[in-house]
Amino acid sequence: MLGADGFRMALVGCAALVLASCAVFAPPYDATLDQKTTTAYEGVARLAAEAEMGLYQDKATYTGKIGTYADIQAALAVAAIRAGSAPVGGKPAGQARDLTVSFLKGCSGQVSGLATLHKTFGIVTGTGATTAMMVSCDQAAKAVGAMKN
Repeated sequence: MLGADGFRMALVGCAALVLASCAVFAPPYDATLDQKTTTAYEGVARLAAEAEMGLYQDKATYTGKIGTYADIQAALAVAAIRAGSAPVGGKPAGQARDLTVSFLKGCSGQVSGLATLHKTFGIVTGTGATTAMMVSCDQAAKAVGAMKN
């Protein structure tokens, strides 16, 4: 039987083992990465909602949203850099980090694609023009959010 001190030592050892195994399977949580991803995702969701409400059907509206596109892209760029430089403790964590960076870059690509569509033609409601962007950015947000656990 373990005494009180032995039990505490065993508990501390188990906790250390659990925390060490997390470093093998996932990169460490980064609050800046989380905040930048959330900022970008909220911007994407707002942009998509406004587009689906018909605010951007005329391509002339693009110039008024350049700042929004730039803010989203800046947040995604910072997030991708932070995610890509996260230290990892094992191959699975490295793969998770690389997938997260890939998701963030995919979201960025979809935002660029929507910006090009907006600039060239405007965004017609009900055509699904914002769907790919929302799905891609949702994947990125979920990947970053999974690091909290």
